Amino acid sequence: MNKKTTWLIIGLVVVVIIIAIIASSGKQQTGTNKSSEANVPVASPEALSKEAIATPEEVQQAQPVIEGASKVIDNVVVTPAGKPVKNDALAGTAEAPQRTDISNPDVLPPEAIKLTVSNQGFNPAQFEVKAGQVVTLGLFTTDGVHTIVFDDPSLQAIRLNVNPEVGRAITFNAPPEAGEYSFYCDVPGHREDNGETGVMVVK
Repeated sequence: MNKKTTWLIIGLVVVVIIIAIIASSGKQQTGTNKSSEANVPVASPEALSKEAIATPEEVQQAQPVIEGASKVIDNVVVTPAGKPVKNDALAGTAEAPQRTDISNPDVLPPEAIKLTVSNQGFNPAQFEVKAGQVVTLGLFTTDGVHTIVFDDPSLQAIRLNVNPEVGRAITFNAPPEAGEYSFYCDVPGHREDNGETGVMVVK
């Protein structure tokens, strides 16, 4: 084997390694965001359908997953009155999960789902949770005004709007029924023209 052939083989190996590294990092950025499987807090359908989980005093003493969002007691996201929040309530009402402003994604706990949205779409465009799981969802953008809303009316309370100055977060229980729940940005043209859509997969 002469020198020319040796250098050619070395060059090919280097190129293959670089391509593998680039492909791997691309998958990490655009792949499915999965919640950690270990110790994921999950509420049973029975708990989610209870009239009340706690007294207002107990709710007041409980710590939220993130400041300003709804509190969690016995793996159930609750209203200040101690009742399970209603994901099908009108967003922003007393029965709906409370939203909170976030200036920095780093304040979210490690188990939170962190989404960015831009004119190129959502990243990641899909995430997985368990049925009944306590989900903290954070949304951020660097370009213009964007939202996240779900197609399914049973999730109409899960709605966030963001701009480059302010991100938002919300804590809620994932639906008790497994399935794929599509979401999108409802700013006119963003769904149709920009493809700002995604899917929450409930296992």
